[in-house]
Amino acid sequence: MNKTMKEKTDVKTSTDAKISTETIGYRDVFHQREYLKIIIASLINRFGDSVDAIAFTWLVYAITGSAAWSAIVAAVNQLPSVFLQPFAGALVEGMKKKRLMVITDVIRGSLTAGIALLYVTDSLSPWLLLGFTLINSSVEAFRLPAGMAVTPLALEEKYYEYGTSLHSTLSSAVELIGLGAAGIIIGLFGIGAAIAIDGISFFGSACILSLLRIEEGNSLPKGSGQARAYFETLRGGLLYLKGQPVIRNFCLLAAFINLAFTPLNSLQMPLIQDVLGQGSGLLSAFSIVFTLGMGAGAFAFPFLGTRLHVRTQVVSFGLLTGASIYCIALPGELGLPVAAIYGMTIANAFLIGFSTGFLSATLRVQFMKAVRQEYLARVSAIFNAGASAATPIGAFLVSGLTAVCPVADIIRLSGAFCCMVYLGLALLKAKLEY
Repeated sequence: MNKTMKEKTDVKTSTDAKISTETIGYRDVFHQREYLKIIIASLINRFGDSVDAIAFTWLVYAITGSAAWSAIVAAVNQLPSVFLQPFAGALVEGMKKKRLMVITDVIRGSLTAGIALLYVTDSLSPWLLLGFTLINSSVEAFRLPAGMAVTPLALEEKYYEYGTSLHSTLSSAVELIGLGAAGIIIGLFGIGAAIAIDGISFFGSACILSLLRIEEGNSLPKGSGQARAYFETLRGGLLYLKGQPVIRNFCLLAAFINLAFTPLNSLQMPLIQDVLGQGSGLLSAFSIVFTLGMGAGAFAFPFLGTRLHVRTQVVSFGLLTGASIYCIALPGELGLPVAAIYGMTIANAFLIGFSTGFLSATLRVQFMKAVRQEYLARVSAIFNAGASAATPIGAFLVSGLTAVCPVADIIRLSGAFCCMVYLGLALLKAKLEY
């Protein structure tokens, strides 16, 4: 009798869970108030970063007058993500994440505002700029794993798909607004004002995050036991990652994605100008449509993701990414009319963006589901570091290839490499879910 009743209860629980899953939608995410605070803070940051993405590029060249310095600043910006973040993640694990996010946003806002002030007063030198960049990126190395670890504390697991997709979709929309506003802001008020807006955005994010209400675990012990606890935490994270093939595959996949995208990102201007024979108009259209595609891919993720196995999602959209990259140079080589070049390039840009947005949402959701909460900051730090390391490695390879290969061939090679990676995942049946 008890066994029968238990079986009925299990069936009912399973049925309720199925119904609950089927009826979840974007509207339910808006009832997750604490997660909405995280989204709002992130959107404020994204707007500032989008304005800064253009303004800072101009500022670096205006201050240094050297392409070499621009490359150095870009490289220094990546170093903390590669070398500091894995160690920062272990430290973050034993800290109060909300407090750390607020403090790091305030520090980054102060540093960014300082850059703007020094620039408008003609006091900013290349070496000062390099120092500010290094400190800012080092602070960000603590902020990123804290942000990853705090998400499951504010969002229920059953809403991961829709919550992540909503966040990504809104971020893409805000990024478009920021990129469009950047030119107007710089034109009307100058580079210093645009940089200052980014600084203000960090303070706005900190204010929103200070209102966050979440329950966090205990921090590392004080005093002499703190160092030992830190190294035990770091070691525990590495051992946990070693014993989790699914998570290791996620880390490798993220690195491969960045590596495959490096040629397209590095050679975008030569591709548009020399291969496709067009100017800044097509470059701008490519960037806008790519961002729209990313937003559309993230938005579509919960609808398609619940109907496909994780490996099917990853392999299918990975192959779509590789094929679209492979074809991006084709219109220029065929000598097509300008309208056809624009049409095919924009279509490929949308497909690349769509598949990238979908894959990013897949990886983020599966990562949060696969990693236990107490390891999330440590493992996400290693994840981000590995993915970031692929970019300078890819840039080095691209710089070498440009000496012996045409731009179109390098782009095609990256597309073929991308397809080979995802076909390998399918053939080897790499484990991507539990």
